[in-house]
Amino acid sequence: MVSNLSPSAFQLLNAWQHGFPLEPRPFRKLGLLLGLSEQTVLDYLQGWQAEGIISRIGPVLNPACMSSTLVGMQVPTSDLAAVAGWISALPAVNHNYEREHAINLWFVLTCATAQERQVTLEHIARHTGLLPLSLPMLRAYHIDLGFSLVKHAKLVTTPLASSDTLPVTGSPERKLLECALQGLEIHAEPFKRLAEQTHLDEKQVLQYIQKFLEQGLFRRFGVVLRHRALGYQANAMCVWTIPQERIDTLGEQIAQQAGITLCYQRQPLPPHWQHNLFCMIHGKDRQNVLADHAALNTLLGMDQFPHEVLFSTRCFKQRGALLGPVHHD
Repeated sequence: MVSNLSPSAFQLLNAWQHGFPLEPRPFRKLGLLLGLSEQTVLDYLQGWQAEGIISRIGPVLNPACMSSTLVGMQVPTSDLAAVAGWISALPAVNHNYEREHAINLWFVLTCATAQERQVTLEHIARHTGLLPLSLPMLRAYHIDLGFSLVKHAKLVTTPLASSDTLPVTGSPERKLLECALQGLEIHAEPFKRLAEQTHLDEKQVLQYIQKFLEQGLFRRFGVVLRHRALGYQANAMCVWTIPQERIDTLGEQIAQQAGITLCYQRQPLPPHWQHNLFCMIHGKDRQNVLADHAALNTLLGMDQFPHEVLFSTRCFKQRGALLGPVHHD
């Protein structure tokens, strides 16, 4: 599909994962920059959203400002669909995958506070009778920076800023944050629609979003793609057990390699899980991913460390992180 796009349409899908125009008529601005009419831009984006190629147009929340963790669970195969469905229904879960491993269910849990996260983990353990292995991120080397559609190209990265506090619950800023995370309506004046939802004026909405970007609360604001719908059917979580004195150097080197979409250090949980360095590799097929993994190991000399490749087999849920109160029975 991507190969059949005109250059301007390709730019719309690829380049505008960052730096989306924060102005009243953003799609008109995109059209002027790309030589398209405003209506053509809207038609493209609405069509891609309907096809599932784009998830939304909006922000990617900085995980450093939330209490987020990757959770692995070893689920009996006969129960996997039911357990995964129940996990996916939890509002705090935004990604949920089956992977090829004894620990076969992997999901991301994102809560506003550490207390909410712990309560949710305990709720999961009680309901399923299984042990959720919580592996919180300790350091990000490359994360939530978009998905380049140009082979061997990397989108521009910036240091992972941190934000100590979210806007206060109940404040206009918090309401705007919660609404923006749902994504913009693909409409000629999308920020006016956000203003109506949050009882702010349009100018305030644009100022707050710019502020969230400058503070590092948002990693980026723009088009969020679904890689599987674009033909990148193979995706693998690649993990290593790296000595502490070498992990930052290797993590930073992995982050610079073409084809790496995520790279981070996570807290291991012995004896259940020893690996501490993670990255994601996406490819058109399984052999492509395995070749990239082998090349990475050779280049950086990481074959000497314990490592595994966990391919995704089923995607149960994939969306951006949302904010909201946690309610458990």
